Amino acid sequence: MKTRLYADLLAFTRAACTHASHLDREVPLLPFYVRGHAVGWLRPSFADLLRRWPHHFEATAAFVSLRASPDTVHGRTAAMAEVTRALAAEGVIRGWREEEVSVSHAYAAPELLRVERAATRHFGMMAYGAHLNGFTRRDGEPCLWIARRAASKAIDPDRLDNLVGGRIACGFTVQETLAKEAWEEAGIPASLLAATACASVVRVEYSVPEGLHREVLFVHDLWLPEDFRPQNQDGEVARLYCLTVPETIDAIVAGEFTMDAGAVTVDALLRNGILAPEDPQYLELVRLLRP
Repeated sequence: MKTRLYADLLAFTRAACTHASHLDREVPLLPFYVRGHAVGWLRPSFADLLRRWPHHFEATAAFVSLRASPDTVHGRTAAMAEVTRALAAEGVIRGWREEEVSVSHAYAAPELLRVERAATRHFGMMAYGAHLNGFTRRDGEPCLWIARRAASKAIDPDRLDNLVGGRIACGFTVQETLAKEAWEEAGIPASLLAATACASVVRVEYSVPEGLHREVLFVHDLWLPEDFRPQNQDGEVARLYCLTVPETIDAIVAGEFTMDAGAVTVDALLRNGILAPEDPQYLELVRLLRP
């Protein structure tokens, strides 16, 4: 058995879902408001940096509010781009991707602005992603296809991940994101995904060096034929493994998984009857994972 970073699956899930576990935050956080909606949470040290742009932000000891002019989606996006590009040039924001994500007060709500993906953790903004658990059977026993992220990835390099997972970019639906990522990350054709619907929603929230990672994940399960071998297409996966359930659980509690992928996998084990309702941790795990 691997060395454990977490005592058990419950300890891991509490760390991945701090919004529901009532764990004390490492630092106090300030709400970030756009049009009266709290769309993010800022570390005080990062909030202080924003005081350099008083024409874009109202920064107080209790909150920070965006006040772009013009106060439109385009105006807010332009103001955020000016600030985030300056902070990136100074090395505060790293891993710039030239990939904008949409920011709203809730998923599918009217867009408030767009922002570079690399900045979302600094602003503690909610992100949205589509993930897929790749199940198969070996000798009649359920197994999971698990990906190891490439060492070149900006976030969580070399960590274990779900077979498929990706951020929902501007203009994409959940299903479009899933189809795109399934092909790029695992070579799964559209024909195998045809009947795959969203099976669950998981929320994760945890502190990171940049600030706060907050994400809602639309989760899918796919039972793959025993002879199917996923093949990465985009170079973002270093290796693919077919792990038994005990091997998967050992890897989660050892801290080898990304936090979001580990949470998605725990959810899948619950929903597929691999963890039974009689397990003493069952109901608490379910409660922690829900948005």
